[in-house]
Amino acid sequence: MLLEYSFKNFCSFKEEATFSLSATESEIKKDFPDNYFRDRVDVLKSAVIVGENAGGKSNFVKSLQYIKAFFKENREVVSSSEYLTDEYTEDSSKMRYMDTAQKFSLSVLINGTVYFYNLEIDFLGIKFEELEVQKKNKSQRQKILVVDRTEVEPSLTDFVKSPKEFKFSTLKYEIQCIPFDKKDTVESEDFIGLFVSKYALMGVPEALAFSQWINNILIVESAIYEDTRLKGNYFQNLSDWRVMNYERFLDILRIIDPSIMEIKPNNRQPYQETIISRKNSAGKIFKVIYENKVLFADEMDRSFNPILADKIISLIPGNDHKGQFIFTTHNVLHLNLNNYMKEQIYFVTKNQETLQSEIYSLSEFPDVEYNSKVNLYEFYLRGVLGGTLSE
Repeated sequence: MLLEYSFKNFCSFKEEATFSLSATESEIKKDFPDNYFRDRVDVLKSAVIVGENAGGKSNFVKSLQYIKAFFKENREVVSSSEYLTDEYTEDSSKMRYMDTAQKFSLSVLINGTVYFYNLEIDFLGIKFEELEVQKKNKSQRQKILVVDRTEVEPSLTDFVKSPKEFKFSTLKYEIQCIPFDKKDTVESEDFIGLFVSKYALMGVPEALAFSQWINNILIVESAIYEDTRLKGNYFQNLSDWRVMNYERFLDILRIIDPSIMEIKPNNRQPYQETIISRKNSAGKIFKVIYENKVLFADEMDRSFNPILADKIISLIPGNDHKGQFIFTTHNVLHLNLNNYMKEQIYFVTKNQETLQSEIYSLSEFPDVEYNSKVNLYEFYLRGVLGGTLSE
């Protein structure tokens, strides 16, 4: 189960953002016995994230999909200007202010052992990578893998001024893998993948367990990715349906039915045999409850009406499982302290001047009481809790 996730300098999140699923230690926890799983630490089963349009909710979910891709695709690990907080500019005089360093940290509970993973990257590649574990009945963490880049990096400004003449220096890494009881020095002139993935392939149990959790347990459904991956022309053979030659036609259909992912028209019998493929979000909930998956779902309202959404979400605390369901939503009715603890409700808001996002929990508002006569969503709509355009 996911305990905590933090990241920095990703899209609209410039400063470090932290999201926690650790249950509160207060007495209120006794009133929500089904909302968390009791282990060596108490872990929340679900969380809801609300905020204004373009506030950064999708960017938060997207950041998890971003780091998951490094594991899933075993691709070169390097920061990209597309995902940095600062907007890309061709003006080299401004590039020296552009920070390309990104940080990601996860703590995960796997079979009673807590795994701590830290990754720092920049436009050259990996800067720092670390995997630690804290086993049962152990108070201290045990280092498994530590990777440090020792090369003095060339500046990004030099690269922007003359990219054709710019030469990447050989990157040098000092690697310490405790299970192998030795230190290594690695040199590379090319971008490289994650070291934890490499040591997982070499049979290091802790590296393997964490990599498998990322690849097989963590599920990230990002609305942004789903909207942009349909780039094919599904109607090029239908001369009579010329309007459907445009991807924008699918966008209009999704306003009516956001679960539509693809349309495969039949040329001879378009009305009888055309196939419409829809996203089955209920299948994801099944994986949470019965397969103990950790699911991040962006904009759940795109697939379910409010009444159906409430019924589906009620299944999460109503079953004995180790799965987790975290979703973003515009439905303010989810802001309900009868169903959620304050630690399960998060807000994402964007500063209108800097256009930078932040995420914070309702637990940071001590004045909001569980027995308040004012509904929580009323506080939210008034702008008291942030995350609305009114601020």
